[in-house]
Amino acid sequence: MYESGRYISSSEAVWRILTFPIHERFPPVTQLAVHLENGQRVYFTSTNLRDTHHNTPPQTTLLAFFEICKTDNFAKTLLYHEVPSYYVYNNKTFSRRKLGKVVEGWPGVKKEKVLGRVYTIHPNNTECYHLRLLLHVVRGPTCFEDLKTVNGVLHPTFQSACKALGLHEDDSHWDTTLEEAALCDSPLKLRELFTVMLIFCQLSDPLSLWEKFKDSFSEDIKRQLERDLLDSAQRLMDEVYNRCLILIEDAVLAQAGQDIGQYGLPRPKRSGASFGNREYLRETNYDLGALREVVLSNEETMTNEQNYIYQQILGNIDKKKGIMFFLDAPGGTGKTFLINLLLAKVRSNRGIALAVASSGIAATLLQGGKTAHAAFKLPLNLTNIETPLCNISKQSNTAHVLRDCKLIVWDESTMAHKRGFEALNITLKDIRGNDDMMGGVTVLLAGDFRQTLPVVPKGTRANEVKACIKASNLWPFVKKLHLTKNMRVYLKGDVCTGQFADLLLKIGNGEYPETEGKITITSDLAVVVSTIDDLITRIYPDIHNLNSKSTDWLCERTILTTKNDQSSAINDILLRSFEGPEHEYRSVDTVVHTDDAVHYPVEFLNSLNPPGLPPHTLTIKVGAPVMLLRNLNPPKLCNGTRLRVKALHKNVIEAIIFTGCARGESVFIPRIPLIPTDYPFEFKRLQIPLKTCFAMTINKAQDQSLKTAGIDLRGNCFSHGQFYVACSRVSSPSNLVVLAPEGRTCNVVYKEVL
Repeated sequence: MYESGRYISSSEAVWRILTFPIHERFPPVTQLAVHLENGQRVYFTSTNLRDTHHNTPPQTTLLAFFEICKTDNFAKTLLYHEVPSYYVYNNKTFSRRKLGKVVEGWPGVKKEKVLGRVYTIHPNNTECYHLRLLLHVVRGPTCFEDLKTVNGVLHPTFQSACKALGLHEDDSHWDTTLEEAALCDSPLKLRELFTVMLIFCQLSDPLSLWEKFKDSFSEDIKRQLERDLLDSAQRLMDEVYNRCLILIEDAVLAQAGQDIGQYGLPRPKRSGASFGNREYLRETNYDLGALREVVLSNEETMTNEQNYIYQQILGNIDKKKGIMFFLDAPGGTGKTFLINLLLAKVRSNRGIALAVASSGIAATLLQGGKTAHAAFKLPLNLTNIETPLCNISKQSNTAHVLRDCKLIVWDESTMAHKRGFEALNITLKDIRGNDDMMGGVTVLLAGDFRQTLPVVPKGTRANEVKACIKASNLWPFVKKLHLTKNMRVYLKGDVCTGQFADLLLKIGNGEYPETEGKITITSDLAVVVSTIDDLITRIYPDIHNLNSKSTDWLCERTILTTKNDQSSAINDILLRSFEGPEHEYRSVDTVVHTDDAVHYPVEFLNSLNPPGLPPHTLTIKVGAPVMLLRNLNPPKLCNGTRLRVKALHKNVIEAIIFTGCARGESVFIPRIPLIPTDYPFEFKRLQIPLKTCFAMTINKAQDQSLKTAGIDLRGNCFSHGQFYVACSRVSSPSNLVVLAPEGRTCNVVYKEVL
């Protein structure tokens, strides 16, 4: 037998005595109507069927919004969904709130924590859907015509008004992008921009773009042929366009491995010598004379431990034993120098040596370097795939390269997920027909386990340790090599640098003394400051005159943070600190599956800020430093490449690269579609893949050398090796400035991976 009852104890009594709320919903939500002109809903019942007042459409919150914007100056500054925070909808009109926080500068205006939510509309209801988009962008409209007016032009539909504002993706956007670029740069840069658009932008009609801009793409080729050839005008132009198509196709093949016919462009006519495995030719077509000079000049400068490792690896290649090596090399020990020398030696003997790295920035430091994911076609989400494989068929061009390869170098392998390492092993065995480890090819893994480990989304310490290559079943077969001698001390006799390097090793090994779980930052490690203003002033002195500073000055300094939101806040402060007009680029956010549009409205998608994606509103000034967030044209344009804004156009940004192998080159960065993978639904963000980078996260800074660095440790380091990575970006304690509460911070070290 059961009885329905409730047990009331002292806790309930205390709750009521203290007058805590028994039930509440916070914050309050006001629903806001959206409809076309004279498109209000009218409800009929058996009692009001004959009422004459239904001949007049009823008043709604949208019409009340228009009315308040006609008479209230403050309302003219608001978007539709912001109105309920300041106004109460009562008796079919909006009136100012009498309670709440006073709005500074507006007497009589008060704000409460109330949300306004506009009813969602399915995209199939085209005009009403675009009206809703405009209501989230246009401030203070007084009628429907105001929403259709863009830059003084009254558009016939809400959809065309959205297109004029750039709120809607359409083919004319790509026309405008190329038109803007064609006015201000060379045919070479235009071809590079068109290549990026072909590969990344999912163009619906690339052939029409080619027909419209082919003269701009090929202007330099035409000038050259006019000097070299005496032929009819028609035959001359046919050859000009053909050579232009060859250059575009070569660029597409190098980056995406596809010919331009697959993008709907005409295939160029090539001579017999131009056909074949271009990927294989690229790996064998090095200047042998220049490589031999590099080898001869650099072999003499190696230290004894570098020479030992050099001979070990070359001897293994000669004997075709196919051993796997791991080179443990802290910063400043000459790892990159040694790797490039090994690559040059193998290539100078007409052998194939592949250079890959776990990050785009690290790849740019290696001759012929690529990211491991691009070179081996690894799956993007290795965390969720139990036994991943490289997407390389045995008859492909890449397979031909791997079959004849003598050496593979994988730099920053400590950042790589072990499953990528294991996938390469399975693929090489299959392609080379050899059951030995890595198919019998010599593999050199390089890195520093004191630095950050593979990123495991929402993972624990155990997940990160389990994901690193030391946890792989292949690790017991790896031969360990070590570089320990700091080259700055060895070559220059810099004692201070040597002491700083020793201190960094103690931090990286978790041997630096701690008190109550934190280390004290002393003067022999860094300069400690107490406020964010002090940190900014020391790293970016005279920031208000940024436009007079050289690109080298910008290149050699940055502020490092533990989290993205910290770096974004610092970037906003610094962007406002120097003169110049701001330009805003708003993304076009859409759900991939149309049926999800009602569940995930556009303003919700706009509010999302996934890691690795640019924000919905990208605010930029000319002269500001920015960071690229995608691999667009490796090794020139990689994820993490830093640039300086040169010019801002409506749909494309022109910038100058100031890091990596293409330093000093001018490039165009267009909008590209980006789809994050860490949400339970799919949405696409069409945005320029850049973000301001006066400050960046510590993880992004790995592999970047700086002259001056600041570290914002108001949020403690939370992952293995973060503090070590941040401190090791510079070579002297006088050039390292740290903002830390009480001069102390956490130094997280997973000693089980060292």
